Amino acid sequence: MSLPTKVLQIGAGNFLRGFADWMIQRGNDAGVLDHGVAVMRVTPRHDLRAARIVDGFDVVLDGIRDGQPFTETTRVTAVREYASAHDDWDACLALIRNPDLRLVVSNTTDAGIVYVDDDLTARPPASFPAKMTALLRERRRHFDGDPAAGLVFLPCELIEDNGQALRSAILRHARAEPDLAEWIAGHCRFYDTIVDRIVPGTVVPGGLDVRGEYYASWAIAGDDAIRDEFPLDRAGLPVEFLRDIRPYRQKKVSVLNGAHTALAAVAPALGCRSVSEAMAHPVAGAYARRLLTDEVLPTLPGRPQDLQRYAVATLDRFANPALDHRLADIALNATAKWHTRNLPVWRAAGTAPLTTFALAALLTGYTGALGDVPVRDDPDVVTRIRAAFDPAEPRQWITAALHTLGWDLSDPERDRLATHTAEHVRTLLDLGPEKAVTALAG
Repeated sequence: MSLPTKVLQIGAGNFLRGFADWMIQRGNDAGVLDHGVAVMRVTPRHDLRAARIVDGFDVVLDGIRDGQPFTETTRVTAVREYASAHDDWDACLALIRNPDLRLVVSNTTDAGIVYVDDDLTARPPASFPAKMTALLRERRRHFDGDPAAGLVFLPCELIEDNGQALRSAILRHARAEPDLAEWIAGHCRFYDTIVDRIVPGTVVPGGLDVRGEYYASWAIAGDDAIRDEFPLDRAGLPVEFLRDIRPYRQKKVSVLNGAHTALAAVAPALGCRSVSEAMAHPVAGAYARRLLTDEVLPTLPGRPQDLQRYAVATLDRFANPALDHRLADIALNATAKWHTRNLPVWRAAGTAPLTTFALAALLTGYTGALGDVPVRDDPDVVTRIRAAFDPAEPRQWITAALHTLGWDLSDPERDRLATHTAEHVRTLLDLGPEKAVTALAG
């Protein structure tokens, strides 16, 4: 079946293949969509397998139904085109000139939607928002400013108000060209979203077929137009269209993503390689359960019984042995993730030792003092944190690290966070990870 290319997908990673592409394929199969997908790779790292995405791939999902495990496989053939921004920018410009194009879906990690001073004439521009601004400029030029050529953006990055953040960054890039800025502001729509599915990896190393959990959720907030534009709910898919996404986002990011980030900081030092191994570990598992019960849930709006059910379901998902969700993958850009996912809990709780301990383990792990733990962050940040490490003066070192990270902390907050974190660093260095976690989590 020939499908018009209506979706531009920014990124070819496991999550988008196992979540957005799976949703679009299921919508096509159900007859509520007729959407082909063009994938644009925006990272400079060369990946020979990525271009093969147009040949189709399987999404293998594991779940529990009526108490019994089951596996479901969906063949995804909706991806019809592929281009790499760093290898062939002209091919990306050709994608954006497609008159059928309607939607842009992205997942560029928590750190992807950020404004940095960039050259829009570069091939390509460096940042994701700058790339999109350059592409939108080309689309507006090609269609002579036609309002109908505006696009709909559904970012999947796990940051607050992701749609509005992307819109703001793009408009900031476009401000030097008033006609372009006016066209984007008036005719492109940006929706805030929350996505939820654990897609830990591929079926075989180096392959395109992905494996994940059957559970999924996609919450999209905004006006009613998006429901007609992208009616996945009519196919029985787990998509919700909401007016206000904030309570949903706060619960999901704090419980599921926050626990992931904390476990990825703490559990590798206890010898755990995956989330399910961490949940089965007597110390790491107890840490995760107490983190949610004692510190995260009390900071969230909603009925306590509903929040508790959500936390129990989340921990059950973590413990699913069919999902090889590697802690090293979660550790990618971990400092940005802690800032987004865990810092709000610390702020709301006033004192949150289990949450702060995760930051201590994260930063101490970057120095090598906790052994061989995953470190996958900005190399400059990691280098500066390591260079300033002083085990005899952890308070001073943590203060310097917080300045390096550039987080939006007031002076009193920075002082308090540095004091609390330094206390845990001392415990980690004096007792070692296992005894330190045991003393904290019981």
